Amino acid sequence: MKNVILFIGVVLCYFLLSYLDKNFITTSSKMIDFLAKDYPNEVIQNYMESQKKWWWVSYAATPIFIGIKVLLVAFCLNFIKLLDLPGLDNIKFSDLVFLILIAEFVFIIAGFYKFVNFYWIDTDYTIENLQTYYPISLINYRDYISSEKWLTYPLQLVNLFELFYWGILAWGVCELSEQKISFPESLGLTTITYGVGLLFWVGVVSFFILNAQY
Repeated sequence: MKNVILFIGVVLCYFLLSYLDKNFITTSSKMIDFLAKDYPNEVIQNYMESQKKWWWVSYAATPIFIGIKVLLVAFCLNFIKLLDLPGLDNIKFSDLVFLILIAEFVFIIAGFYKFVNFYWIDTDYTIENLQTYYPISLINYRDYISSEKWLTYPLQLVNLFELFYWGILAWGVCELSEQKISFPESLGLTTITYGVGLLFWVGVVSFFILNAQY
């Protein structure tokens, strides 16, 4: 039951972030300015009308995407039980789901950070800025690293919030083992389970982005 309540809380927070983004950041005027560079007015008007008509789709998809993400991360972390280490046998899959839902608030905080940045600080922004920006990440220094489009997603993932996320997962595994394994050992377990899964996912996304360029 606690997982359900926490999941609903996470989803509601993402709903709020989506509402703030659509109404105050990714506004209609910003979208029109962005699309006007490449498309005629008729196409833009049709797109904006479809956005108004199907506004609910993104909200309906949010719980599905969050649920899939949480289950996939829990699936990866669950492999630590295959290792012959003290305290890991008693960890339930539902405990891992609860831990991951707690850790998900790190990315919610990142979302609010992004909103504050564009609403109060960097107000002279474009849709291109919104698409590539991620708080406290290497993507913000892309001009000094590489302009390759396929590197956009990996550079976004190298950020302080992702580091906090790993830290919470490692701390949680340590606590679930009743501290029978140390935090450094738990961080290592997180790396060879969630880390490997994340690396695979980044490779897949980067591959599709790279192929889409040709």
